[in-house]
Amino acid sequence: MKLFVSTAVALVLAGQAFAGALVFEAPEEPVVVAEPAPMGGSNAAWIIPVLGLAAIAYAISNDDDDDDDTPGSDDD
Repeated sequence: MKLFVSTAVALVLAGQAFAGALVFEAPEEPVVVAEPAPMGGSNAAWIIPVLGLAAIAYAISNDDDDDDDTPGSDDD
């Protein structure tokens, strides 16, 4: 009886040892939560549009299309 039990245990263990190939399990990637940058005074991206609008406003305000200021015209 001892021989039968030891043979059965040996077969079960040997069957598990040769049952299939090793399976590669990829390690899980860590989850990284990106926190948005806090709004602060260091963000100077608004300066360029403001300067552009100021340049356009300056160009419009200095539009001199007055015909009466031309030199040599005697329209008086």
